[in-house]
Amino acid sequence: MSAEQYFVVSGVVVNSDNSEKIEHFINMISSKSGYKLKSYYVDSYTRLSDVLRNNPASLAWTCGAPYVEDSIKDGQQLVAVPLLNKAPTYSSLIVTRKSEKAGKLTDFKSRVFVYSDPRSNSGYVAPAKLLKDHGQDISHFFRVKVLSGTHEKSIESIYRGLADVGAIDEYVWNEYIKIKPEIVKKLHVIQKIGPFPFTPIVAGRDVNKNDIEKIKQALVNMSKTELQKFEKDFSMDGFVIKPASFYDPIKENMKYIGIEL
Repeated sequence: MSAEQYFVVSGVVVNSDNSEKIEHFINMISSKSGYKLKSYYVDSYTRLSDVLRNNPASLAWTCGAPYVEDSIKDGQQLVAVPLLNKAPTYSSLIVTRKSEKAGKLTDFKSRVFVYSDPRSNSGYVAPAKLLKDHGQDISHFFRVKVLSGTHEKSIESIYRGLADVGAIDEYVWNEYIKIKPEIVKKLHVIQKIGPFPFTPIVAGRDVNKNDIEKIKQALVNMSKTELQKFEKDFSMDGFVIKPASFYDPIKENMKYIGIEL
């Protein structure tokens, strides 16, 4: 593959727009695999899916729920799964202000809920599944649902009193409070949903098997220096290879809450 392809990113890491850390990561993959990539930043998982659909020789760092849908509709291919705390999984955290007396998501009926993206597993699918387990429909449970665009903006919305509660990606929460420790003076986690398969690296339908294998090897066989850089930049522990069926729990949850696949 001589032409440069896109590496599409939206919302999976803190400050996931024009990040030098992401640029370094993309360059590492390109150098080690020989698959030439350039960054492409988007503001939603729908836009990410559109770009990969229209540029099917490209790669992306996406969320588990969009991957499940896009693998069925567009032939998107799983490449590798990052490790968080040595495991390829993460959780959805229910976050509210410490001044709230509520202790779980179901206590927020007729309140204001904020979420990052309607296709986010941690931001929307996970809380929708939890509510359905309790006989509630996320479409009608809250007085208002606020679409923030990113988990960071969801956190800020709760912090500033624009929303009462939100479902936040565990990884983004932990990284964001490192950057803005004042957040935890006012906000706290009241509930944890999961764990779920973590946010994968994926390839479009036209990336051939040989190139995918090279990209996989670039990710799972980082040198000691490369791995230290990756760990420092992203607070993740590298990558592992998993079959597509690893994301079946998210697929089942999506079907459960009424998403047609």
